[in-house]
Amino acid sequence: MFRDSRIGLALALVPILSIDIVALAQQVDSPAVQELLAKGVRAIHQNQPARAEEFFREALTANPSHPDAYLGLGMAALRQGKLDMAEEALEHAVTLDETLRGAHMFLGIAQYQANDYSRSIDSLQQEIKLQPENAEALTWLGIVELAAGHPELATGPLDRAAALNPKNPEVLDYRGRAHTQVAQQSFQQLYDLDPSSWHVHRALGEIFSAARQPEQAIAEYKAALAAQPDNADLYEALGNEYQRTSRADDAMHAYEAELKLNPRSPIALFALGKLYVETDRGSDGIPLLRQALEAHMPPAPAYYYIGLAYSNAANYEDAAKALETCIANKPAPPVEANAWYALARAYSRLNRSADAQHALDEYKSLKPPEVNPPPGAASKN
Repeated sequence: MFRDSRIGLALALVPILSIDIVALAQQVDSPAVQELLAKGVRAIHQNQPARAEEFFREALTANPSHPDAYLGLGMAALRQGKLDMAEEALEHAVTLDETLRGAHMFLGIAQYQANDYSRSIDSLQQEIKLQPENAEALTWLGIVELAAGHPELATGPLDRAAALNPKNPEVLDYRGRAHTQVAQQSFQQLYDLDPSSWHVHRALGEIFSAARQPEQAIAEYKAALAAQPDNADLYEALGNEYQRTSRADDAMHAYEAELKLNPRSPIALFALGKLYVETDRGSDGIPLLRQALEAHMPPAPAYYYIGLAYSNAANYEDAAKALETCIANKPAPPVEANAWYALARAYSRLNRSADAQHALDEYKSLKPPEVNPPPGAASKN
């Protein structure tokens, strides 16, 4: 599964190794050995591993116990796919200097490419002991654990690597694979314990939801609720799926059931209040939205729907105040655009022409293609 990426990742790590070699080479007493090491580093940078191998061998002829030269030779051999040579050279390097940065990691890479996962894991763990914040070593440890069939052991190092290197697509890819495999294993174990368990139905519901298959998710959540009728979280999940299928009445029933079990749920209070506003029950929705705010719901979306409810009831003073509060709380772009549109309409009704024009200009400046006028805003009054 992971063979295609191994060489690419190894090449990507070369600059890190080269920096270490240069730094160490400057500490060598012999100028001749320093020059050979520097030439070897340059050859690796120029993607000339065979030439680099020659320079590192010359350095070892001059100093047969030079750990840095063995490290360079191992890297050059690894770049050429000479796994036996690479492993032998890198083992010499770590024997001569157990604290040599990079040597354990590249030894682990060579061992991994030779399918010796156990020894590879040991080598990579040695590197991480020396460099706990080395994202490359952590990534490789995760890759090898995955290849060895231990995704539960891969998630830790890959999570740490992602925290250190959050924009690296390779790291994120392997991290996602590891967590997916752990989830699959957990689900299989759960199913093996009791195929008819409500936990299984909830897990299936979450899988279908993530796959954007709301009808299948609804069926699984309803099956889970048949066994766990007092589970507020299941009603919330069910309500969310009903919203995806535009089944407002069913969604409202689900959130109402959740609130009977958990009256302070900010998500259920907001969702039910929002649905009331969207179905011309703004007077019922506003109290729920204010309760959601008291329960620490993010203010921007709640104030948007409060403002929309007031606007639909022709209470434009309160509508403008709520929409201004929404915008002041920096909503997400689609909500912000709709808030400016609704605010332009409220200002217009209040004969605040300059403010209405400003709000309309702000709405037009955002221009997100997915944003339409707020629900009900163009049809009322």
